[in-house]
Order: sequence, then C-alpha cells, then structure tokens
Amino acid sequence: MTVKPMTTTFGKAIYPHLSRPDYAFGNTNGKYHVVLEVSEDEAKDHIECINNVIKDIVVEEHKKNGNKEVKRAPLPYKHVDGKIHLSFKMTASGINSKTKQTFTQKPRIVDHNLEPFDTEKNIWGDSILRITYQPFGYINSAIGAGCTLRLKEVQVKTLVEGNGGGSSFTKVDPGTSAEGVSPY
Repeated sequence: MTVKPMTTTFGKAIYPHLSRPDYAFGNTNGKYHVVLEVSEDEAKDHIECINNVIKDIVVEEHKKNGNKEVKRAPLPYKHVDGKIHLSFKMTASGINSKTKQTFTQKPRIVDHNLEPFDTEKNIWGDSILRITYQPFGYINSAIGAGCTLRLKEVQVKTLVEGNGGGSSFTKVDPGTSAEGVSPY
C-alpha cells in the first residue's frame, strides 16, 4: 500500500544529520536522519497514518497466514514528556534491490523563503523545521510489521548552528587559580 507524502508542522529538531549523512556505527551507506519534536495534537494525523499503515500490513499477513500473531516492529514515534518525537530517515547511498543499480540521494532542504539551503551550514539540534516524508510499511521476519518515515524534504524556519570546535571556557587571569593561589 502506497501512502501519499505528508508534511509535519514546524517542530524542534533533535540530533539532526541533514546537511551531511551520518556514517556512525558502521553504516557504510550513510544515513540522513532527524527526530522532530511536536505537540501531541500536532502529531495526531501522523500517528493515525502510521498506525493505519501497520494495521493494513497486519491484516494482509493475517489473510496469508490464517490470523497467526504478527510481531510488531518498534514505532517511528515516541511519547516524551507530553510531546511526540517523530523519527525520519533516508539512506544516502546503496544498491537498489530491484534494479541492482547503485544510487545516491539526499533530502531537498530549503530555508524559510523556500530558497535552496546552503548545505555547507550544519543544522543543529533545536533548529525549527518541518518535514515532508513518505510513510512506508514493511514486514520483516526478525522485527515484525512496521512503518518507517522516509525523509523527502526539509524546510528550515529557524537555524541553530554551531562550529563543533567551540569551548565552554571563559578567559581567566593567568596569574591565579580558582582558589586564588598561583598555579606556578
């Protein structure tokens, strides 16, 4: 079942890897990903869609296997302190399983004016974004029936950026230590 793309409201980015793919934990293909924090009310339609995609897969599996219990994969959303965290991802490169052709891809990113976003800038956590994504249902014998939120486009409303090399220290007088005793 193909579900049309959906777009979230603006929310707070958590651990975004959007300007460049993340290769951590042995992921040789790279992955673009972000968790978006929105209110429970703003997430209702997205949660309903995710749950319906999974329900449809479970119904199909019941038809094939005579109502045998269907294992459920982890959901792409979590309830956290009265908010919803939606998880979006996109594989940066790989080999298409059907065509056997290699591919590379990245999300389309625009700024608040719908101009192309400068991907030399890093999008950091607490940036305010909205996401267009494709809900995609799957069944896997190891983890069960689930839905992934395939990242398509990102609009950056408010950019939080850092350089990663900053310091949390402030300037001090080199002649004294914190206790007022010379460090020499």
